[in-house]
Amino acid sequence: MKNYIYNADIGTFEIRQTGHLFYQLWIREELLGEYASPEQAATDVAEFNTNYVEWDKLENKVENVPADLSEWTAVSEEAPRE
Repeated sequence: MKNYIYNADIGTFEIRQTGHLFYQLWIREELLGEYASPEQAATDVAEFNTNYVEWDKLENKVENVPADLSEWTAVSEEAPRE
C-alpha cells in the first residue's frame, strides 16, 4: 500500500491507503476525511479544506502548499513477512 506525507509547520499530514480504492487523511492521530483517491486528499490540504481548524484558518497565510501529490513524500508500506 502506498502512503503519502507532507510536513507542514503545524504538523505532518498523512494520506493512508486503507483499501484498494480508499484513502484517509490524517494529522497526528486525528482522522480528517476519507477519499476515493490520494489526489483528492492532497487537494483538500492545498485548499485549506481539511476540517482541521488549525490548518484551515491559515488560508492566505501559508505559501507553497503543494497542489498535488508531486511534492508529497511517497512511503511504500510493505506487508509484514510471515
